[in-house]
Amino acid sequence: MVIAIDIRTFVTSQLTGVGIYAWEILNHLFRQDKQNQYKLFYNQTFGRKIKPVQDLANYPNVTLHYHHYPNKLLNFSLKYFHRPCLDELIEGCDIFWFPNLNFWQVSNQCKVILTVHDLSFNRIPWAYSAKMRLWHKLVKPREKFNQVDNIIAVSENTKNDLIDLYHLAAEKIKVVYPGVGLRPKTEDLKRINLPKKFILYLGTLEPRKNVEGVILALEKISQQDLYLVIAGGQGWLYQKIYKLARQSKVGSRIIFLNYVSPADRFGLYQKAQMLVWPSFYEGFGFPPLEAMSVGCPVITSSNSSLSEVVGEAALLVDPYNINEIAEAINQLLSNSQLRQNLVDKGYEQIKKYSWKESARKMIDLFNRL
Repeated sequence: MVIAIDIRTFVTSQLTGVGIYAWEILNHLFRQDKQNQYKLFYNQTFGRKIKPVQDLANYPNVTLHYHHYPNKLLNFSLKYFHRPCLDELIEGCDIFWFPNLNFWQVSNQCKVILTVHDLSFNRIPWAYSAKMRLWHKLVKPREKFNQVDNIIAVSENTKNDLIDLYHLAAEKIKVVYPGVGLRPKTEDLKRINLPKKFILYLGTLEPRKNVEGVILALEKISQQDLYLVIAGGQGWLYQKIYKLARQSKVGSRIIFLNYVSPADRFGLYQKAQMLVWPSFYEGFGFPPLEAMSVGCPVITSSNSSLSEVVGEAALLVDPYNINEIAEAINQLLSNSQLRQNLVDKGYEQIKKYSWKESARKMIDLFNRL
């Protein structure tokens, strides 16, 4: 069987949520599946080599299918002319898997699987830029969801959102949890002058992640030796976060590290007092589980998928309640028994998430379709 996979998510300089998901699951998929043939489709205007793509091409049953159409032109053609059929562009396949929502068109004989990570663009549209809201409107999620043969949801919460918001049949949706796991690499952190005692936020700087809530919570903490390290790429309205930090009375204790690669995250979690991650909405959420995997206690939100994903291994807060976030930070700072309890539960919680198992479930789905 020939399976095509859309890897356009790798055409970026920084791997975050969806990119990390695709990278990890594809590596485990290709290690396990020696029977099926895989074609990787990607498109970029200029022929710059992309390391994740080149690495995936080393597997014996994987071939790359690269095209260099201008992306805006390709998307325009896919939307309004329903051409080109991507399966025909790569000389045919039995199944086309799209690891995230995107513009696509395939021929009638090609079966389609789509991974849906979250529906925050429906639940909290205010957290998205006008450009991103327009993008979602143009891609027509409802139409795509109805066209595919199967949908992979990364959590039960996302599955329930699909049923609630788009009235999809439950049997069409299969929940396949992502895995979790960081490879130790701390030597690069020597170049960063980290404070002795700090809480950590890690993720893209954008409204949905509620970084401002973490800054405001720090203002309510009495310990003057406690810093906040904010590690993440610059997303929509990141300037507001920088401005709030500059104007804050604790601004001198806030450190921005910008984007941190997955390999370098290990050391940050290891050195932090805790991860504070009160996102307004998530379909899964990697950082809380990554932190747990190295013994870093976690504060996160009680909403969306987060309580499902972390179970009882984190302190859950209302992300809209700054006092509640601050109180949770104080509890972890002052109660060593609570900290250790969360660390122990965290080690147990992450056993539920395995990239190897995620890949096995994908292979089973391919072979049944």
